[in-house]
Amino acid sequence: MKAMRQPAVAAPTVSGTDRLQAVYQLKIHLLGISPQISRRVLVRGDTTLAELHHVFQVVMGWENWHLHSFHLWGKDYGICYAGGTWFTDDARRIHLGDFEWRVKDRFTYTYDFGDYWQHQVRVEKILSATALAAHPVCISGRRACPPEEVGGPRGYDQRTLDQFSWSYEAVDRLLAGENIFADDVPTWFWTYRPEHFDKAQVNARLAKVYQLKGNPDFLLSQGGYDYFFADVTS
Repeated sequence: MKAMRQPAVAAPTVSGTDRLQAVYQLKIHLLGISPQISRRVLVRGDTTLAELHHVFQVVMGWENWHLHSFHLWGKDYGICYAGGTWFTDDARRIHLGDFEWRVKDRFTYTYDFGDYWQHQVRVEKILSATALAAHPVCISGRRACPPEEVGGPRGYDQRTLDQFSWSYEAVDRLLAGENIFADDVPTWFWTYRPEHFDKAQVNARLAKVYQLKGNPDFLLSQGGYDYFFADVTS
């Protein structure tokens, strides 16, 4: 998907090294789900696509279990894993600011090619370098990220409906003295809150991820973040 522009209202492009120093306000929203699940984040232009993948994982609430890809200006980018998709460019050497973004330009980020979670990313603002003091920052968000392995947008709709029905019935069953703890339901049925978003926790996690900025082992890692964020609280 090529970035979409509206020249009459778009801000001027930033050129050369200025694009790498500029700060981009991005709105990320998950397609196929209503009410919308979204995040707004500030990132520098010198953020590589490998780093941006982890930024998006953390701000959305994913666990980095699956493959991913970016689609920018008609081309796919991502991290090459054994047995996964092959990309011609190294995502550790491609920066967000390497592209001539204008306000309202868009690109996509897809996570988990099975469940196929597609995120639309829009450039809302292009700001000066002073707009961001340190690491990327999430400035707002709406609703909780879907659980992993839930089956994409359709599966999410059905499983959250199932969760609601089970929770509603569980109250009456508890009052009747039944043992609901023996129920064969997904673990997240007990804890998932669809409307919950914790910006403070997201930013604490972003701060920790940024400690490993440029670490090739971390940037190429695939797997849950639990071990890494065990000591992070909101």
